[in-house]
Amino acid sequence: MSKRIQLMIVGAQKAGTSSLLRYLAQHPDIHAHAQPEMTFFLQEREYTRGYEWAFAKYFVGENTDSEIEDKYLIAKNVMVMHSPEVMQRIYEHNPEMHLIVLLREPVARAYSAYWWARRRGWENIKTYEEALAAEEARVNEDWFKWRQCAYQYNGIYYPHIKNLIAQFGSSQVHCVLTDDLKENAKTVCQRLFGRIGICADFKPVISERHNQAAMPRSERFNFLFTRFLASHNLIRRAIRKLVPDATAYKLRKAVLDWNDKPQKDMKSVPPLLNPKTRERQIAYFKPFNEQLAELLGRDLSSWSSISRQ
Repeated sequence: MSKRIQLMIVGAQKAGTSSLLRYLAQHPDIHAHAQPEMTFFLQEREYTRGYEWAFAKYFVGENTDSEIEDKYLIAKNVMVMHSPEVMQRIYEHNPEMHLIVLLREPVARAYSAYWWARRRGWENIKTYEEALAAEEARVNEDWFKWRQCAYQYNGIYYPHIKNLIAQFGSSQVHCVLTDDLKENAKTVCQRLFGRIGICADFKPVISERHNQAAMPRSERFNFLFTRFLASHNLIRRAIRKLVPDATAYKLRKAVLDWNDKPQKDMKSVPPLLNPKTRERQIAYFKPFNEQLAELLGRDLSSWSSISRQ
């Protein structure tokens, strides 16, 4: 039987999870997948193929089983914590797994997620406010289908964190604020190393940030490219037969990154959120944030600051 996953980043989207995964994966005792997300537990078409298949796809790659036999396997998927069904799959896979949840101030997270969805071709509504108005209908229709566009829903952390703790135990659920990661990523990583039982003296290199915000040169190109791949299963299968999965992910990312505007371009970053929209969203998230603060024993009052961007 293939080695089980022992550590997984389960949320939240646009909270710094890509950077944290790559920082943690630098540890000599940790092995991570090359793909940005492990979709095995989330995607039915992958899950039905079994973990042996997923292990080969995500963790073996160019390595041999013996090379990673003594490694601590880490995975990441930022959507799984929002689905009790998927979390049950993860629990059945390894009830002793440690879970990491990165928590970003939810208004900023939601706005960032909107522009990320625009950038990647998942969102075609041209204003954030209109997308928020459409969210309830989308989520009620099919959260899985619209999961990348569930901007407010995916920022309500409290009930999901509470469920994770009830299912896995408080000693196995590690909540990290994005602000903490920005302030001192090395300390965050070393603390996590110690909690999962590996050498905490290792200091990862944290100079590079991953998956930063940007704007595409052509949103239409990304939209058509993403929809084309999503709707042509035969082409996807042919690509998978010709090149390794990790290479296919890199090629897809390279195409989308090619369409991004240069960082020096002032139009390469999203515009600031409308202050009135931010004020309304702060009020919306406030009761959930207060419940979360009590659950975690953390002061989250800064999340309610009107001036924060």
